[in-house]
Amino acid sequence: MKAIISTMLSTMFLLRPASVRGLSTFASCSSSRCLLRTAPTQLSRPYVVTSAAITKTNGGVVMSMSSSPSSSSETRKKKTPKKKMGVQRIDKVLADRGVGTRSQTFEIAKAKRITMASHPDAPHEERTRIKGPKEKVPPDAALFLDGNLLPSAAPLLLVYHKPKFVLSVMEDDKKYKDQERKHLGQVLSARYKRCGMHPVGRLDYDTTGLILFSLEGKLTQRLLHPKRGVEKEYVATVQGKADEEKLKQMLSDGVETTDGTFSAQLLEVTPSDGPASAPADDEMLWDEESSTEDRAQMDYSGEHSDVRLIVTEGKYRMVRRILANCGHPVVELRRERHGKITLGDLAVGKFRDLKEEELEWAESLLK
Repeated sequence: MKAIISTMLSTMFLLRPASVRGLSTFASCSSSRCLLRTAPTQLSRPYVVTSAAITKTNGGVVMSMSSSPSSSSETRKKKTPKKKMGVQRIDKVLADRGVGTRSQTFEIAKAKRITMASHPDAPHEERTRIKGPKEKVPPDAALFLDGNLLPSAAPLLLVYHKPKFVLSVMEDDKKYKDQERKHLGQVLSARYKRCGMHPVGRLDYDTTGLILFSLEGKLTQRLLHPKRGVEKEYVATVQGKADEEKLKQMLSDGVETTDGTFSAQLLEVTPSDGPASAPADDEMLWDEESSTEDRAQMDYSGEHSDVRLIVTEGKYRMVRRILANCGHPVVELRRERHGKITLGDLAVGKFRDLKEEELEWAESLLK
């Protein structure tokens, strides 16, 4: 009898009814039969027997059991195939290096014109021929086209110090062609443009400072989306002597604009000598979205203050608008930080690669 009950306990250890919420199970056993009775109620997930008791009665032996929900480790998990990390299709790798469009690199790989090696100086006998466009290789592999070494992989991000009066677009609108306005498409190398590198957001036409170029659209979206809360730090030279405590409270409470109410974190206010110089008349080629009010506020005389602040949104001319609505119109604006990437001492009009810690931060946004 005890052997029968022991067998029942072991076979009923993990209970998986289709629809139960609590469970009370009884097994009546006699010398001639063993009867299992279950009192069903609603149940939505696996239950496990936690205790059992055996009671002798005139009719035989009664076994009672109680149960509780099983832990997540005891539930059956779906097996998902593991992705091979760190390799990409050869046609994509070639396109990212500016060899050609995706369709062009597909045909190049299909023709088996690509070889790969562990290092750029590898002799021909140490190189492996790529069999087709679907073959996957490390993005930083040494690749050769018809025996000639290809450029290294484009960086994930580039840092650029944008000068004043440069449009944050890769190509200006044709209707403004006669104005010959400068734009970012004129400063980025052709190889990086073929790779698909693009500016991360915008800086106003008359704003200077840090702007990033990105290779990955997903990373660009995560750097810009307000939900991510990526900080952008600016230094604004404003008209008038700003009261730090008063301005800090106004920015913290939120400043109303025509596009909504926006807040900012004020870091410090310091006296300023004002802008270095007023722009020449031929430099004042405003972008089409600059309002008459924006232009009228460009007063370079009188007392000025430098205001350092942080925002996490990137609405058009937002920093200028909220400071103007606080009574301090901006005469110069410079962005010095985007997330953990800083402008530092990078000269105006120059590029630099990411530092190791900056690259680690950027890559963490893609996880």
